[in-house]
Amino acid sequence: MDALTEAAVQLLRRDGRLSFSEIARQLGTTRTAVTARVGPMLESGALRILAAVHPRVLGLHSLAHLSFRVAGSTTPLIKRMDELGSPVFISETVGPFEVAAEVHTRDRRELQSVMRTLRGAEGVVDMQLAIYEHVLNSFFLGAEPTDEQHLDQADLALISELQRDGRLGYAELAAASGLSITGARGRVQRMLDHGIMRIGAVGQRSDSSRNLVFGLGITVHDGGERVADLISARPGLEFLARTYGRFDLVATVPFASFDDFQALVDTLREMEGVRAVDAWLHARIRQERYQFAQQLPLPEHPH
Repeated sequence: MDALTEAAVQLLRRDGRLSFSEIARQLGTTRTAVTARVGPMLESGALRILAAVHPRVLGLHSLAHLSFRVAGSTTPLIKRMDELGSPVFISETVGPFEVAAEVHTRDRRELQSVMRTLRGAEGVVDMQLAIYEHVLNSFFLGAEPTDEQHLDQADLALISELQRDGRLGYAELAAASGLSITGARGRVQRMLDHGIMRIGAVGQRSDSSRNLVFGLGITVHDGGERVADLISARPGLEFLARTYGRFDLVATVPFASFDDFQALVDTLREMEGVRAVDAWLHARIRQERYQFAQQLPLPEHPH
């Protein structure tokens, strides 16, 4: 991926509905150049544009990172996670643990129930927990919703369509929701403005040749602001959250090489206030379903 393609993809990560003409304007190039680079990626599925709904809108208030030590095959644990439905991210990892997961539940009681179930899964010998206190950077979670929002059937229909194709035109969205084109445009913009959902580009995880994806768990003596600022400056940062439990900060960061990764780890370990840095490689990501399609009571025919 050349520099222009990378820059175009980064713009689409932040706003998946940007036109190719607007991307070209921001990057100082031509629409033809952007189309030639991004178009084939969208057509092949190497790059997808989708809507992700904020979990708190769906009543999911307890978010956590779980790490598992597993004796033998990881398949029984992953199968059990899939049956529960609450894990939105599951990865087989290389490092101190064999499996990492992100879990979204309605409350602490449900989180405790999930933890008990997974701790008792076949092969699990240890499980560690870090509860998200505040998400600092994430495509899928986005900013906190600005106020109490109630979704009606038309909203749910719009979300459903945008989860399948985040660049769908307003005429198609209007037809699916029973709204006018102007009404559909206004509803989508309202949900974006209020933090109900985000629409952005997501690369296919099967394309592992370009970047290595590492997880970082950091323990600090202080609030960790300087550490958070350093990690936030990383290009392509996927996730960063303040947590309590096993770590004070949890991050997911892509790297072009092991040397690039090790350089950041060395820098972090030398920073004042850093007590420990744990790291793991996401060797095989088994599940990502942050768009929460399975949580939404979506109507088949809203009109």
